[in-house]
Amino acid sequence: MRKISIIVFVAFVLTSCASAPRPKLRFDHMFLLVKPGAPERVAFEKAGFTVDPRVSKHDGQGTASVSVEFDDGYIELMWVEPTVDVVPAAQRAVEKFRQRAAWRTSGWSPFGINLSPLVPGDIPVFPFPTWDIQMPWMEGGKITILTTREDTTSPSVSLHPNATHQAADRHPNGTKRITHMRIVAPPGYHPVPAMLYARDIGAIELGAGDAWLAEVTLDYGRQKETRDLRPDLPILIHY
Repeated sequence: MRKISIIVFVAFVLTSCASAPRPKLRFDHMFLLVKPGAPERVAFEKAGFTVDPRVSKHDGQGTASVSVEFDDGYIELMWVEPTVDVVPAAQRAVEKFRQRAAWRTSGWSPFGINLSPLVPGDIPVFPFPTWDIQMPWMEGGKITILTTREDTTSPSVSLHPNATHQAADRHPNGTKRITHMRIVAPPGYHPVPAMLYARDIGAIELGAGDAWLAEVTLDYGRQKETRDLRPDLPILIHY
């Protein structure tokens, strides 16, 4: 009877796991606000990463960026760029970007967590209010923001429904994929629904520490190497 009970229990667990709905969204990329021109890119290069030299300009949003590309996502170094136009509706967003870029003194989170659908067009119904933005650089598309307009303490969490990836550069350190993202928050921070949602679907892990920090694992940490990009960037990378 004991063997039969164990078999039934195992069968139940396997059946439950097989029938459990897959999360509809995944971690796509992270942005980090930096100084104009992203001089902090040197920290990535010293750690054995290739930073794409192409600058993306976000017309209407007043920002520009360069990226560290991987096969399944990227880390974007973004800054407020005075040569890029800002539409009236984005004036407040630009000020938020400035506060995020001044994370050392402003206390704002420098990060943005960006999600994308596992299956193109398969967008869930969110259990909290969201809002959309459309900018000229999106070429008719839109981004759904999961954090509230009034939030000044959390990372930005957003959905990019039409996210695509260019071919990733080969990194001298041999890394290829982002396999885990852990966001560490400073004392006193209480995760908002958008952050809890990203955690609950497995897109990120949440942790607590002394200051904002992105702890990134690449390729499941197979090389057993760690690179700490602080103080230039609040990023710790395991690969």
